[in-house]
Amino acid sequence: MADRSATFDLIAVVDWSAAATPGPARPTKDRVWIAWGTADDRPDPVYCRTRNACLDYLERLVRSVDGNAMIAWDFPFGYPSACGLGGGRSIARRLAGLVEDGPQDSNNRFDVADALNRDLGSDAGPFWARPRTRPVATVPEKKPDFSQFPFPEWRIAERHARAAGFPGIQSVWKLYTTGSVGSQALMGLAAIHRLNERLEPASPAFWWPFETAWASRLSGLVHVECWPSLFDLSGSPYPIRDQAQVAVTRDRILQWQAEGTLRQYLSAPEALTAAERDAVMTDEGWILGLSAH
Repeated sequence: MADRSATFDLIAVVDWSAAATPGPARPTKDRVWIAWGTADDRPDPVYCRTRNACLDYLERLVRSVDGNAMIAWDFPFGYPSACGLGGGRSIARRLAGLVEDGPQDSNNRFDVADALNRDLGSDAGPFWARPRTRPVATVPEKKPDFSQFPFPEWRIAERHARAAGFPGIQSVWKLYTTGSVGSQALMGLAAIHRLNERLEPASPAFWWPFETAWASRLSGLVHVECWPSLFDLSGSPYPIRDQAQVAVTRDRILQWQAEGTLRQYLSAPEALTAAERDAVMTDEGWILGLSAH
C-alpha cells in the first residue's frame, strides 16, 4: 500500500494580520488572506476582514478534507532558543492564555509583550516597537540594544535567510510598523492553538518540525511556517501583494508535492549543525523552503 503520510490532500497558505480593527469591505493589503488548493483545484485567494473569519473559514476547509492537510502561516513559530520562550504547541498554548482577540480584532498584543518582557527579566525589550500613543512600560518605541540580553535577536532560520541574501526578513521581537512580524506571531500562535482546539480530536494537528520529527511524521493537519518573500511574484495575476504572495506560495508548495520534492523541503536542512537542528526542532522552528536558497 502506498505511503500517504507525506501527501497532503489540501494545501492552504495564510497571510496573517495583527490589526486591531476589521479590514474594509473592499479587499486590501495588510489584512488576512488565504490561498488554498488541491492537486486539481486552485481557487482565487480569499480575503478575510477579521482573524475570526479566517479561523472559521479554515475550520470549514479542514473539515471538508478526507485526508491530510497542510496550513502554512507567514509568521515565526518560535523564539531564539536561549530566551526560553520556546516554540510550537508550548508557546502557542501559553499565548492563548494571554492573548485577548475580540470578534472585531481588538486585541491586547502590546500588553502581552509587556508581560513577556517582564517574565524575561527586562524593563526595556526584547519585544519592542509600539505606537507613540500606546505607552507600555517595558515595550520601547525604538529597538533596544540586544547585547544586553543573554540571547540573540535572530533565530537560526532568520540568520540563514539573511546570509542567503534576504536582508528584509524581520525579527520576531518587532511589534509595530513595517514588517512587524512579532505582533503577527503573538496573535497567530494563539490563533492556531484555538483552531486546533476546534478541530481536535477529529483532525489531529501537528506543529512542524517540533512534533513531526522534521519529515518523519507528516499526517493529519500539519501547521508549517512559511515566508512568502522567498518566492518571485512577478508572474502573479493578482494586484494586491498579500493576495499574490499566498497564491504564489500555495502554487510552489503544490508544485513541490507534484514533483515529489516536498518531503525534501520538510526535512532537516543539511546546512545545520546537530546543535542547530536540535534548537530549531525544540524551540525555534524553521521556514518551509528556506533550504532551497
